Amino acid sequence: MRIANNAGRTVFSLAIIGLGAISLATGQFASVWQPVPKDLPARLILAYANGVLMVGLGAGLMLRSLQARAALALGVYFALWFVLLHGPIVAAAPGVADHWSGFGENATLIVGTLLLYAAAPMTVEPGRAQWLRGDAGVRAARILFALAAFLMSLDNLAYLRVNADFPPAWIPHWMGWGYLVGCGFIATGLAILCRIAARLATCLAAWMMSALTLLCWVSFVLQAPGNRVNWTGLMVSSALTGAGWLVAASYRGAPWLAAPVRRLSAVHDRPERGR
Repeated sequence: MRIANNAGRTVFSLAIIGLGAISLATGQFASVWQPVPKDLPARLILAYANGVLMVGLGAGLMLRSLQARAALALGVYFALWFVLLHGPIVAAAPGVADHWSGFGENATLIVGTLLLYAAAPMTVEPGRAQWLRGDAGVRAARILFALAAFLMSLDNLAYLRVNADFPPAWIPHWMGWGYLVGCGFIATGLAILCRIAARLATCLAAWMMSALTLLCWVSFVLQAPGNRVNWTGLMVSSALTGAGWLVAASYRGAPWLAAPVRRLSAVHDRPERGR
């Protein structure tokens, strides 16, 4: 319930609806799924169908009675894009950091759907992806987010000059932004996998993603409200931010600086056997 009622769900759901609305308004796919081949048969029809699906499933995420079904369907949909679109792109040029970063962004969207499915009220038939329900689903989502964080760090660390020039003019164009964001993602991934201060790390990562969305993409939209790319970037960044807050919410109640010390303590507390 701490995940299902988290504000991250609202941000994530509205961003998905926004991405669908952009497809319906422009007949284009969102940049997170580009490049969809231009010679794809019935490309325009598919773009509109994508828009209808995203709006419908995004709205379903906000309804308790439909959250489980919408999250499962959206997760499968994102997974198809993950395998069919980003997979070939990465395989064709595995040395390009930007391709891996897109892989990580798509994986983060899947994380959001996994967490919402894991925490949703049981409204689906028994046996339908039950291994993703409850704590097991939350653990799977956390691990996937850790791996996605590593991938998203590559783009920031590989293109320092581009990242320095990315913020609006009123923000200093500092080469250290790439290091800061990239190392932040790496630290988050390590904290999750090592189970050391994971709550603190994921909260800081969610705030970092929120700052990027608000300071950069909101500024870009305000500067050029008619630019479709800016709106798409805002919706994608908002969806990633919402997923980040869902991950942070999954640790609510855990100690901020928790570390896996139980096994070590158990060894030291074990009574010595007689010689």
